[in-house]
Amino acid sequence: MNPPIRRSRPQPGTSITKVTGDRYTGRLLGAQMIGDWQTSVAKRIDVFATALFNRMAVDDLNDVNLSYTPPLGSPWDVVQLAAQKWTTRQSSPVSV
Repeated sequence: MNPPIRRSRPQPGTSITKVTGDRYTGRLLGAQMIGDWQTSVAKRIDVFATALFNRMAVDDLNDVNLSYTPPLGSPWDVVQLAAQKWTTRQSSPVSV
């Protein structure tokens, strides 16, 4: 049996998103995205850039009204899913 192949880049049609925020204030401090041309990373990173410019909190990204096509996609964009994940991780208790 062959070991799983580790890839440094996502598969076609997928993307990886990393969100960084201040854990005390919730303010968005940065974001990183990697993906192929099919995932529209260049357009999605613009949402993060706008949020950074306007000094928004990570949780505020959930209230941004982004367009989508109902038959083809989810009403939650990758940007918002990443923000939700960050917010959930910050609100969960940390065991020391």
